[in-house]
Amino acid sequence: MNLIEATISKLTNIQFYLRNLDEQLYGEPLELLSYASIGEHTRHILEFYTCLLEQSKEGTVNYDQRKRDKTIQADPQIAGNVLSSIVVQLQKIDVGQQLQLEICYDAEQEVANIVETSLERELVYNLEHVIHHLAIIKIGLAVLSPKLRLPEDFGVAPSTMRFKKNSCAQ
Repeated sequence: MNLIEATISKLTNIQFYLRNLDEQLYGEPLELLSYASIGEHTRHILEFYTCLLEQSKEGTVNYDQRKRDKTIQADPQIAGNVLSSIVVQLQKIDVGQQLQLEICYDAEQEVANIVETSLERELVYNLEHVIHHLAIIKIGLAVLSPKLRLPEDFGVAPSTMRFKKNSCAQ
């Protein structure tokens, strides 16, 4: 499986719960998640991809300057539409494109550091980011909708899946 296929596969996990949660559950703040909602985590994931896909056209990516669209965290249908758009765009990109990443590590001042990167490397970062947030979302879904059956690989890294498989085989 190549990087684009792996990315689309993990993003498809999002579609699974978007189809199974109503707006109230999707937007409900959970104490267990520091009062964040499933919708907020979903918005965060999708905005990173949207940011990457839009800003990479100019050759520089700055995730701090992503657009924050609260409708994505409030409405699972809107989130699903954004997700579908991301999947379509992913199928058309040139992963070899060279980029500059602007990142600021200072909470007091906005001083950007520049890091040479590529679209491929940023897709790897975003894929790991999705897996991390899906693991958090899985915890929230267990509270909000305990009967919801999630795919086995939901929020689990491929290396962990392989490790578990090999451990069971031994």
